[in-house]
Amino acid sequence: MRIEPRSLGIGTLKRLRLLAAAFVLMLAGGVASAQSANTFPGDVPNNFRLYAGGMYAWFDTTVTFQENLTPGGPIGAGIALEDTQLVAKSAPGFVARGYWNFLGRFSLDFGYTGFRRSKTTGVVFDIPIGDSTYTAGASVATSTRSDLPYADFRYDFIKNEHTQLGLSLGASYVSLEAKIEASAGVIGPNGPIIGQTVTKIANEKVWVPLLGVKFDQQVGDRLSAGIVFNGLFAPVHPYVGSVFDAEAHLDWWATPNFGVSGAFDYTRFRLKKEEVNTFTEYSYSYYGPRVYLTVTF
Repeated sequence: MRIEPRSLGIGTLKRLRLLAAAFVLMLAGGVASAQSANTFPGDVPNNFRLYAGGMYAWFDTTVTFQENLTPGGPIGAGIALEDTQLVAKSAPGFVARGYWNFLGRFSLDFGYTGFRRSKTTGVVFDIPIGDSTYTAGASVATSTRSDLPYADFRYDFIKNEHTQLGLSLGASYVSLEAKIEASAGVIGPNGPIIGQTVTKIANEKVWVPLLGVKFDQQVGDRLSAGIVFNGLFAPVHPYVGSVFDAEAHLDWWATPNFGVSGAFDYTRFRLKKEEVNTFTEYSYSYYGPRVYLTVTF
């Protein structure tokens, strides 16, 4: 016996459309319910969280910047800016980070750390940089700046009101700069430079990929502790280098929406760029305590 195919009637199509619409509404309601019930630690909302505050850091900065190189020729030693007292060994800076849990176990993380230092001093020995030498006795103005904004997508393998553990993949736009200038006491490739200010800038700006781990554990009533790690070593033409950032923190919430956090951070950059006749290498690290004001919804 052969069964003839039957087309769906108008009434059947309407019922299917109603069922599909009901399913979409149920799914949306489930997602909204899951988001509204998203808490950590305990009853603290965990949909959007922002940490903003400051850091007092101690630095280690070595810069190598050479111009007019002979291909295959020797590379000179770098300048340790803190050891030569060209800049302060410690300084405050601004830090912020946060995340948006936009769907289930998926979150968007973001952050920024920035420092500025400057100092004018008389150097006590010759300082070669680029194709010039700042001679002993010269009054040298030195400034440094570093900016580390980043963003990544995170997936939490463990996610409940007591424990959070996830892996992230993203990128950071690393910006490092050291500038040295003087109006006298500078020797250039053709002899002493007179009557003009000589400025040399070692400047590195590059996008670098980041892999990260984030772990938080409730340790008390509205109290949690955790770590955040981001780092990667990868060549990004014309650069070769690595970025490492690790923070251990303790968060306490005075109310379900507002709190304070204390942390300790260590960050290290190592970037090297070698072109036809120039060579730049920037080794830069800092460590110190952080204090945040926190808000969450």
